[in-house]
Amino acid sequence: MGKNLLYGKDLLPEPVFQERHDFVELYYACWKTAFKNIVHVEKRNWLDFITCMPKSGNIWQWDSCFMVFFLRYSNETLPATNNLDNLYRLQRKDGYISMAYRIEAEKEAYGERINPPLYAWTEWEYFEVTGDDSRFEGIFPVLKNYYLWVKKNRTRDSGLYWFEDTGSSGMDNSPRSGYASQCLNGSDVCWIDLASQQALSAFYLARIARFVNKKADEEFFLNEFENLSYLINKYHWCDKHSFYYDVFSRNHPSLRHNFLNVKTIASFWPVVSSVASEAQINALVQHLLNPDEFYTLHPAPSLAKSDPNYDACGGYWLGGVWAPTNYMVVSGLKKHKRFAIARSIAYKHIDAMTKVFNDPAYSGIWEAYSPEFFMPATVNENGVLVKNDFVGWSGLGPIAMLIENILGFTFDSYSSTVHWHIANNCEHG
Repeated sequence: MGKNLLYGKDLLPEPVFQERHDFVELYYACWKTAFKNIVHVEKRNWLDFITCMPKSGNIWQWDSCFMVFFLRYSNETLPATNNLDNLYRLQRKDGYISMAYRIEAEKEAYGERINPPLYAWTEWEYFEVTGDDSRFEGIFPVLKNYYLWVKKNRTRDSGLYWFEDTGSSGMDNSPRSGYASQCLNGSDVCWIDLASQQALSAFYLARIARFVNKKADEEFFLNEFENLSYLINKYHWCDKHSFYYDVFSRNHPSLRHNFLNVKTIASFWPVVSSVASEAQINALVQHLLNPDEFYTLHPAPSLAKSDPNYDACGGYWLGGVWAPTNYMVVSGLKKHKRFAIARSIAYKHIDAMTKVFNDPAYSGIWEAYSPEFFMPATVNENGVLVKNDFVGWSGLGPIAMLIENILGFTFDSYSSTVHWHIANNCEHG
């Protein structure tokens, strides 16, 4: 366990929300759980880090990225970026970083799989809240080389991207490809989330490049962003359904890429990536607010309710409501000034988590949640529940969304401003 990292309520930001004191109680419960999930590795060069599964022996890439979005509010009482630095140290010389590593062996846990490449977005957002720009010079080569590795090794002839399988995408049993795929070639699918995540990375790599005075790199990544935005909207956007879909790859970019007619939460990545136009965002919002698709009792399910594979109890990624994808959705909405919708989803998410936390049958903070019942998500059709005490990324709702979407704060160190979007009629702050 971690050394000299002890929970202290008085050291943390103190939210006030008169309307829902139970939201504030859940906020502090998340911090307490996070302090219990500190790992200290008795090995040279390892930094103390936060994990969702202290006894797993693994460190995960996209979990590590998403945890930064709430750990940045810890007032440095928890190591917000140690997870990232541990992973950066394990980067191969060719730029590759695995989706997960076995800590003891320092080897890839699941072969040459990647995970959603979110480092650049994460690092920039960490800076926005903390004002700490000291990391940029050192991390830029790491992030640039990782971006280039993914571009070189995970693109189709069309320039679109592929994950090895749904496990690599993070959406383990989502009906988007084989899982686990026998060939690890992406099942001939071009993945809307990975293309959008690379666009998101390019967008923020350009900003970091400007910050560290690398003009050629800034221009390169701006061009990457524009090119990817064009390709995503050319191939992944379906005018008929006004929705972004995964598509099947073809052996020539000029051939039509048929849509894979599965609506998942992955299709909202173009919003936070600023790839979608205002008209496309408006169309996606209609899907998001449709009770037959994504606006369930506890939004937003990882798989649309209209899908034949949808599981009302969650079924892991067959409808389960997950903190990272909900955070992605509300961040995209907020970024494009859909404040009320972002707040509505964040409020319903935290409300559902609070109800489950206060239910003696389930008390705790869980890995994922049912979209239609106030209960943790199931893992499979046998009714097995997901993991408890998952802080981990499940701290995103009660901490980050409470501060950013319910209380309405946006921190912008780049311009040295704090924006307060007031949307509550009670005492809050």
